[in-house]
Amino acid sequence: MTKTIFLLTISFLLSVVASAQNIIEWSADYKLTKDDFQAEAPNSGQMQTASGSYYVEYEMGGLNLVMTRNLNENVSCYFQKDASYLDEGTEEGTARLLKYQNLVFNLYEIQARNIRKKFFEERKTLLTKGPSKLHQQAYAEHAKLLSQVENETFNGTLDSEIDKWMDWSLEELERLGDFCKTCKPKKNKNK
Repeated sequence: MTKTIFLLTISFLLSVVASAQNIIEWSADYKLTKDDFQAEAPNSGQMQTASGSYYVEYEMGGLNLVMTRNLNENVSCYFQKDASYLDEGTEEGTARLLKYQNLVFNLYEIQARNIRKKFFEERKTLLTKGPSKLHQQAYAEHAKLLSQVENETFNGTLDSEIDKWMDWSLEELERLGDFCKTCKPKKNKNK
């Protein structure tokens, strides 16, 4: 019995480690590379494409929600390698697609920072109605932004528009600097 529990524990720990290696958490210092796209690409031969799997999640509740003022560390932005693909193609096309996918990753981090900001500024709503209402608001705003970026960059095919949006995303990340995962937001002195 002890041997079975030990083997199950080891198996569980190995699966957690393997899963963690499949996930990249957003970082200003990290740029996605071709090697990060590990899913098989459904290349039809017509056009080089890429698809990244990004998500924002939050973990909170109980005493953590009530006792902790800074909930930034409870909201995370991730990229999942085995659910993302990048077709083989030209070096120029690959570079453009990677630049676009890094832009999209930034947009998801902006969503995460907007959620952190809502959790911080709308504490009463957070405590009375829970985090899902604020998360849904940030998600709706993010969907509109992502749609606008996709339209203006023609789904990541216009270099000049990708560059314009990348500059905007970096400015927006700076503007929301108090709401990075490891940052401590400044108290609002007007209250």
